[in-house]
Amino acid sequence: MNRTVYASLITIVVLAASLPAWSQATWEGPTGVFLNPLALTQAQGKWQASAHYLNLQPVGSLTTLGLTYGGGNWEAGVTRANLAVGAPQDFAIDTLHAKYVVVPFKGEWPQIAIGGIARSTHGGDSTSDIYLAATKVFQTSTPIIASLTVRNTNADWSGLGGKDDTGRSTDLGGFLGFVVKPNLILGAEYYGQGDDPAWTDVVFRWTVSPNTFIDGGVAHISKDWNRQVAVALTHQW
Repeated sequence: MNRTVYASLITIVVLAASLPAWSQATWEGPTGVFLNPLALTQAQGKWQASAHYLNLQPVGSLTTLGLTYGGGNWEAGVTRANLAVGAPQDFAIDTLHAKYVVVPFKGEWPQIAIGGIARSTHGGDSTSDIYLAATKVFQTSTPIIASLTVRNTNADWSGLGGKDDTGRSTDLGGFLGFVVKPNLILGAEYYGQGDDPAWTDVVFRWTVSPNTFIDGGVAHISKDWNRQVAVALTHQW
C-alpha cells in the first residue's frame, strides 16, 4: 500500500472516530469546546442537550442549559445561561445560535463554517456575534485538532458584561487538541476579549458512550477570581 493511500485511510478512520467526540457544545450552545465554536455541526436529524457549570469563586457561578438540532451541514439551538454572583448582579441570558458549513472537509483543506449568536439579557442589553470557524485534523502519531475562530461582536465579556460601549470589535479565538486515545482528547483554548485580557483554558474531553460526552477543565477569565473549574455534560439522540 503506498503512502498516499495509507494516509488517506488513516484520515478517514481518525475522522470517523473523532467527530462524535468533538460534538460537545460551548457554554453558549454551538458545537465546539468550552469557549470556541468549531467548524462542525450536529448530524442530520440529531438533537443535542448540554449543561455547563463554571465555578467563579470567590464571587459565584455560571450555569447553562442548551438544546441544539442538527441538519447535517447546519445546526441551530437555544441556551439559557444563569449568572449567580450575588444580588442585584444575578441575571439570565437567553441565547439563539445557528451555524452553516460553507466548506466541508476535503483533502488538505479545513472545514469552514459561518455562524451567529444572538443574546437577550434579562434586564439588560441585547448583544450579538458573527463568527467564522476553520477546523482541521493533522495526521501525526498523536492526531492534532486545530481550529481558528474570527469573531465580530458588540458584547462585553461575551454578554456577561452587557453591550460594549465602544461598539463592535473583531477578536480571534482558537483551540489546539490532541487525540491521545479514541475516547480522550486533551487541549487548550484562547478566546480574545477585545481590550480585556483573553480568556484561556486547558480542557479534556471524554467520550463516555457514542452519545454521551463529558468535558472538564480549568479556565482563567479574570485576574480577580480564582482559577475557574468548569465541567460540561452533553447527550445526543
